[in-house]
Amino acid sequence: MKKTRQSKRQSDINIINNKFKSLFTKDNSNIMFHILPYLTYKEVISLSNTNKSFFIIIRSHKSIKSYIINSKLQPEHRLLFYITNLNISETKSTIEKELSEYNIKSDYYKKILNLSKEAYINDKRFKKICDEIGRDLHRTFYNEKFKKGNGSLMLKNILTALGFVRPEIGYCQGMNFIVGALINFINDEETCFWIFLHFIDNIKLKDLYLQNMPDYLIKLYQINFFIKEYYPKMHHHLKTTRINLDIFFSKWILTVFSNFLDFDTLYNVWDLFILDKWKAIFKFSIIIASYMKDDLINIDLHTYSSYVRNNSLNSLKFKELSRYYNKYKITNSKLNELKEDFYVEQLKTKLEINNSEFDNNENYYISNYQSQLNNFINNLKRPVELLQIQITKLNLECEKAKKKYEKKLLIVKELKSKIENEIESKVAYESTLNLLKSEIYQKEDKNIFYSNKNNIQINDINRYSDI
Repeated sequence: MKKTRQSKRQSDINIINNKFKSLFTKDNSNIMFHILPYLTYKEVISLSNTNKSFFIIIRSHKSIKSYIINSKLQPEHRLLFYITNLNISETKSTIEKELSEYNIKSDYYKKILNLSKEAYINDKRFKKICDEIGRDLHRTFYNEKFKKGNGSLMLKNILTALGFVRPEIGYCQGMNFIVGALINFINDEETCFWIFLHFIDNIKLKDLYLQNMPDYLIKLYQINFFIKEYYPKMHHHLKTTRINLDIFFSKWILTVFSNFLDFDTLYNVWDLFILDKWKAIFKFSIIIASYMKDDLINIDLHTYSSYVRNNSLNSLKFKELSRYYNKYKITNSKLNELKEDFYVEQLKTKLEINNSEFDNNENYYISNYQSQLNNFINNLKRPVELLQIQITKLNLECEKAKKKYEKKLLIVKELKSKIENEIESKVAYESTLNLLKSEIYQKEDKNIFYSNKNNIQINDINRYSDI
């Protein structure tokens, strides 16, 4: 009787589960959207792990983005959000391969810090990077964690470790604010390092900080295009008054808003940055610019500097900004198109500047080439972009080769010094040996002399005795 009841109960549970599962199909996924706002992020993850159908619906880009935009992600679950949406294990495996020459099998972060201490002593270039990091520590944040806590030490360690594993970047201003913001809500130094390294490698912050900052200039070009497209009147006014918004854009891009927005707003913006990558930063740049629009359209060059100093838009809250997030459409294809346009514009500018350096015949051929370039601009965009990318890669390879050469040169110098010391020792030994030999020869000569003298005297005695 008892078994019959249990089996009936199990049967009822299975029926309910099947009905529940059938309710949440792809066709009825909107039902799930209405349920998600009432759950914590931890409950969202738990629910998504119950079965495959839930996982597909709940973990979809659309579902999670809607959850973030509606400000439903709780601060205490933000680290869980990072872990479930960032492939940190891939970043760790990449570092494991890169550090294979050091034979490191575990505790990668601690070993990296130890290696960086050795590099500080032996590598002048790395020492310079570390000194730059040290100068920027006190400029980062002024909250309690950095004033009295261990925030500054954590920041120094993370940036130093990053400079060691990514020497082609080293250190660039702006990185300190991003790491500082991570430290502010993540108490574990090593976790902050892996998340920041993931930002560098997988969300392409690396391209932003490379020498000559090519990606930074591209992003400025892209933002300015969208500002012109969405706010043509404001853009025209700024152009005629020679006001440049890049002073704002540079801060937003290089620090990913970490030196502009308050922490509560910043972390919500970063949540979307993790999901939508740089499209999120462009969208929020356009949204924040829309709040500046009324002020900027009536401003002149003389009052612009005071406006920059006294601007209080950093107090904007995420709820205000996120209302317009889906209003602006930015696609990857459009961003790639603008990237190509940027490279073509650069090439045209270089050609125009260099005209004055050529004679009349050369200028004639260059002008013909420019007309051909304009005629076939669409066909030339991609090759020019690829060429620029190849040049950037070659520069990086040259830097790596230079570093290897400097290491080998140091080894050669050490060997040369050892050989010179050995030669000096050998010369000293030979001179000592020669002295000893000369002393021995002198003694032998004296003995021969005295022996000969005695023989002469004996002969004389014998001669006289004969007489």
